[in-house]
Amino acid sequence: MKINKKWEAILDLLLLVGLFWIVRYWHSPHFGLYEDDLTIIPDAFARSFSSLMGFIFNYISHFLGQGRPLHHSLIYLFSWVGWQTIGLWGPYLVGYLITAINIGLFYWLMRRVTNRPMALLAGFGYILYSADTTQAYLTLSLGVQPSMTLILLALHGYFSNKRILAYILAFIVLFSYETPFLLFLVAPLLKKTWNKALLKEMLWHTVIIISMLGLIYLFRHSIGGDGVVSLGLRDIITTPFLHMLEGPIVSLGTFVFRPYQVIKELAPEIGLAVVASFVAFFWIISRLPVSTRVNIRLLWSAIKDPLARSALPEDVKSIGRLFLIGIIMLVAAYPLTFTVRAYAISGRDTRVHFAGVAGAAILVAVVTFFLIYLTNGSNWRKFVNILISLELALMVGYGFVIQRDYVLAWQYQREFWTELVPLIQDVQPNTYVLVTSDSLKDTQAIDANTWNLPIVLGQLYEFPSQTVPRVFRLRPGWQDHLDVSAAIFLSSITSYAAPDFYEKADFPYIILIDTSSGRMVRCTAPLAVDGTPYSIKKPSDPTLPLLPHGVLYDLLIIQP
Repeated sequence: MKINKKWEAILDLLLLVGLFWIVRYWHSPHFGLYEDDLTIIPDAFARSFSSLMGFIFNYISHFLGQGRPLHHSLIYLFSWVGWQTIGLWGPYLVGYLITAINIGLFYWLMRRVTNRPMALLAGFGYILYSADTTQAYLTLSLGVQPSMTLILLALHGYFSNKRILAYILAFIVLFSYETPFLLFLVAPLLKKTWNKALLKEMLWHTVIIISMLGLIYLFRHSIGGDGVVSLGLRDIITTPFLHMLEGPIVSLGTFVFRPYQVIKELAPEIGLAVVASFVAFFWIISRLPVSTRVNIRLLWSAIKDPLARSALPEDVKSIGRLFLIGIIMLVAAYPLTFTVRAYAISGRDTRVHFAGVAGAAILVAVVTFFLIYLTNGSNWRKFVNILISLELALMVGYGFVIQRDYVLAWQYQREFWTELVPLIQDVQPNTYVLVTSDSLKDTQAIDANTWNLPIVLGQLYEFPSQTVPRVFRLRPGWQDHLDVSAAIFLSSITSYAAPDFYEKADFPYIILIDTSSGRMVRCTAPLAVDGTPYSIKKPSDPTLPLLPHGVLYDLLIIQP
């Protein structure tokens, strides 16, 4: 039975968003809050609707957040909506819906630019893109993915000749999260006809985009703050070029490296996901409607001879145009990634590859479709189908590796606080709780119990004073950096802490928790510095039981 184009598109979209749920959100009911989430989202959870609206209005009207007021405002808004709806899982559902919208916008853009098989393959590349492992990370899904939504809408608007609207949508991105902004550069190239008029249009389009960047830089500089405007001129010039070289290589390289990681970390569930998805992909790819086959000799001649190039079938020319568009989009994803290294392959730092998803997906589609195109009608087609299906299936498997780490990281945090809180019942506002790292567990995809520990105790309990006791995780070898002035300087050398939390902890106010035995033990013996013993805080009257519970208490403390 033949299906019309409208229903084909609907079925393709359902397939893509359904697969994305499986690959990134299947275990989302067991996800929690991580790293930056803990800085922003608990505060959003605790607010009333009027307080939330007041906060967002103040944030936007005063251009807070380094001149990117929409970024934090959207995290507050979407996390609050999700929390009020169904609790902690709610923000994850909202984050999924935002990214699902982006998947739909990207797929439909590809349908407008090219054929259905290419659009579907690009969709697979988009949802299985694993250079960025933060798709489900709430700070990114709620605060960064909306920027991709705006850019994709701007590309659609430009393609539909609604250029003023397109430029407005693109400009708004600079007040949110700017890294995908330069993807808008390719808007004129989406046209199927490339001629001299396109060159002039592309030139003016580039001038407008550069002018927008100049304006936003001057604006951010005028309102002050840190971030990009605080960088030196040399860094502002050299960093984009360095990232434009490193980022695309890492981004495309992960399509080789992630399958290796899956094989290395193979487990029953991951293996089942790989096998099941391989069967599904093979069935789909074997039935992609590719009606013609290109002659390899004709292609080789076209490289050298312009006349032979003009004689190529339109489908082949379309592949060439898309290949160029994909390269430009992938390179353009990195010039604005100033603050994170472009070679990151694990943890939340992989957000540096966030904007590379569109370009990488297009290049994946071009390569896979070209292989199918070359072998169509020959015995090699089945081998190519197997090769493509295996690659995509292994990328599905890596999605389950990421999800496993998210589940474990939340479990490690809950176990940490459930075990620690009974040992520190006597904390005072000026107390420092220092925990050794010996038996604490970590994951690759997301941190557990690291740099954001100092703020968590103040969210487990509501302390009456502004001074809240802090918990720090000590780095291995911290004993070698004790201060002879009877204090421990808590910095990146001695602890996992952000610069905002660097400070001196005086010995009389230190609670030391040792984990070398595999469980937490509170130390009471003095610490020696250059042979001199210094006392640490001994257990005293409990204070925590007298305090009201904060928003994180029921989420982090495991009830017996």
